[in-house]
Amino acid sequence: MTNIVHIPNAKPAIDPAHVSILAKAVASWFVRRDGKYYDIDRPNVAISRVDVKQICVSRFKDEFPAIPLTNELAKAAFSLSMEQTHTDAERIVAVWNGQRVCRPGDSNRIIRERGLASLNSWTVPAYRTLGDIKADYGPASEFFDRIFPREAERDMILNWLAWNLQHEDDKPAWAPFLFSRSKGSGKSTFCQIVARLFGDGNTVVQNNVDKLTSKFNMTALQSKLVISEELQLRPDSTQSNTLKTYITERTTLSELKGCEAERVDQRCCFIFTTNHLPIWIEAEDRRYYVVEVEHDGHASGPESQAFRALVERVLLQLDDPKQLAALYLALMTRAIPATFSAKSLNIENDGTEVMKRIQSATRQVSVDQLEEFLSTKKINALPEAVVTIFVRDKLHANINSTRHMMSELGWSKQKVKWGGVDYARAIWVRPDFVVERGNLLGTDGSTVAIAEHLALLEPDIEL
Repeated sequence: MTNIVHIPNAKPAIDPAHVSILAKAVASWFVRRDGKYYDIDRPNVAISRVDVKQICVSRFKDEFPAIPLTNELAKAAFSLSMEQTHTDAERIVAVWNGQRVCRPGDSNRIIRERGLASLNSWTVPAYRTLGDIKADYGPASEFFDRIFPREAERDMILNWLAWNLQHEDDKPAWAPFLFSRSKGSGKSTFCQIVARLFGDGNTVVQNNVDKLTSKFNMTALQSKLVISEELQLRPDSTQSNTLKTYITERTTLSELKGCEAERVDQRCCFIFTTNHLPIWIEAEDRRYYVVEVEHDGHASGPESQAFRALVERVLLQLDDPKQLAALYLALMTRAIPATFSAKSLNIENDGTEVMKRIQSATRQVSVDQLEEFLSTKKINALPEAVVTIFVRDKLHANINSTRHMMSELGWSKQKVKWGGVDYARAIWVRPDFVVERGNLLGTDGSTVAIAEHLALLEPDIEL
């Protein structure tokens, strides 16, 4: 007769597959550093191991309802993910190096390298996980036609948008700048469209650029898209120069409050809007593609009601994940012409009418300031090096514009030897004066050696 042994309170067998699934989840939710744990979505706050376990138990129930959770199963998952030493990187909480990076296109929130891990701030927008989607611009197509009525400008903006979506892990070197004096012209709606396409979690929206150009700007630079509304700057300001760097440079120095500054490999693209003509933009600046958004559908225009209805249809489109996915696919399959470059803006070929107005206004201000400088010197000839220094350091203008501005003032440039050197140097000569054999000749018959004439310059100006 067989004796049957009854084991009181026998523990149920633990399914290794369930242990593996839960341990992998823990390792995908948290990283650790200096004995503390950090939620990858809120890495600013340290969490104790006890609290992490409590958080995970709650999440297990929500995210894995089909797995019968027991104390033994939870303990096994925590042991594998938080206590044991093994080589299965997906099932052990990674050691965080303290860095946060933006890696668009990489769905891994934790980027492991040589035993350490960085946190990827970029997340996959939910609408992109949908299947069985056909490309369709939907109501956005009519909206684009309405706010960008000039075909060349519309193509430029849409090519920029499509390029950035198709090359999301890269960054452009110039930014769209939407201008309209009228309110309700659709600038903010366009920004909403772009934000939804890139994902709200990957976008930072701000008024002006105070936070972006401040000392603690890491959060903004770890985003893929930065939208700055009502941008107004001074051309010679620190903010203006800092913004130029962020638009064009891939690597910048940034910091979080309470942390050391570090070099950031940023992939940001920028969009700016304003209701004021940005005449602070320097002449020939290649970082801003300014488009004037003016049409009869603005807030006080005769077509305002029809335009509002169009905007409402666009907003409904953005709220529908399938329609948003269709718009995304339309832009992802958009054929971008070989003549388009997101890395270089050719203002001569692609400059808009409003850009030409801005450049003209900016250049006129620069010309007036240059004329005042030349008149103050009370001198009739000036080395090009001196003029260039003034244009660069005082006017903050492109030195390539020196020739245009001096010519506009009537000055002529010549190559002359003076000061005992045996090579010719460029010198600008005031109207009604000429240079001959090292002398400056005036129409009144006066003659003076160039070296003697240039001695009238202030001592702090280097020739």
